[in-house]
Amino acid sequence: PSEFPEFTEEDKVLLASAQGLREKTATAISTQSISKYADAMIEMVWETNKYIDVMEPWALKKTDPERMKTVLFTILEVLRYVAILYQPLIPTSANKILDALGVPDDERSFGNLSPECMIKKSSPITKPTGFFPRIEIEQPAEAKA
Repeated sequence: PSEFPEFTEEDKVLLASAQGLREKTATAISTQSISKYADAMIEMVWETNKYIDVMEPWALKKTDPERMKTVLFTILEVLRYVAILYQPLIPTSANKILDALGVPDDERSFGNLSPECMIKKSSPITKPTGFFPRIEIEQPAEAKA
């Protein structure tokens, strides 16, 4: 059996988009455009959210558990790309995500942004916790009334 699941065309498109992030973000950094760098990753997260909505892994759990595993694997692999690329901007949160994904410390460099470094099928992931602290904004007294 293959180490990696059988990917559908939708999976391949999402993974190719993630694999293109390195070049996209390198272009942004070469022009010192941090906002374009961050925007590229935000777009990738939105694209992944759309994929989740279409694939409905929660429904696949009942109808096609093997497909659900492939969908979840695809999502985790995209998160690996995004987290590695987010390290320069939000290192603590990015490394918490990589910790949760079980990505070893020596596999977190930009050089590991390739299909050859995909998350191993047997890699355990930890129970997710909040990666980003909730910001509570206190409303002015007149707004509460």
